[in-house]
Amino acid sequence: MKSIMSFIKTTLIGGLFFVIPVVLLALIIGKVLDVFRKLVAPIADKIPIEAIGGITISRIIALLILLLVCFIAGLFAHTKKIKELRKWIETNILSHIPGYTLLKGMTESAAGIESDDLKDVVLVNIEEVWQIGFLMDKIDDELCSVYIPGAPNPMSGDVFFVKNERLKILDLPELSAMKIYKKLGLDAKKILNGQVNQSSF
Repeated sequence: MKSIMSFIKTTLIGGLFFVIPVVLLALIIGKVLDVFRKLVAPIADKIPIEAIGGITISRIIALLILLLVCFIAGLFAHTKKIKELRKWIETNILSHIPGYTLLKGMTESAAGIESDDLKDVVLVNIEEVWQIGFLMDKIDDELCSVYIPGAPNPMSGDVFFVKNERLKILDLPELSAMKIYKKLGLDAKKILNGQVNQSSF
């Protein structure tokens, strides 16, 4: 009974970690679109067409402006000053949010963007049991810090300091490693594809 309650609790928490950011992002985008829609209303009123595919012209124009703003912001993001500002914000503010660096690396990887935040996926030998983790930092020639995710919520886990001899690096994307935890080990054989007995640190 206790294990069932624990499973329900961790599943609910994992769901919240997924749903809340999505809902917040949707609310923010909705609010921004509403602001832009009010700004472009005088222009939209002069266009003879009221709606396209059930979407009002003012909302379409607002969406196009939002995309244009994002594109221009993306261009500015490549400038040296903006990169330095973004780095400062990430280092001093965002890095304190649990799991931010890990999520950022996975998001950039999924989007095809080269990322400095990608972590090596490793097999960790803890008390004769192999667990999948992420190599976070190399402490010295003998010791590394490793993050071991929880299941089914990979963003909740533990940090261990592990000797190199207990680690095996896997040729596996972070997202694939996360899938193993989210699916409670289902399809692990297919995802790992025989790497368990071939890899070494």
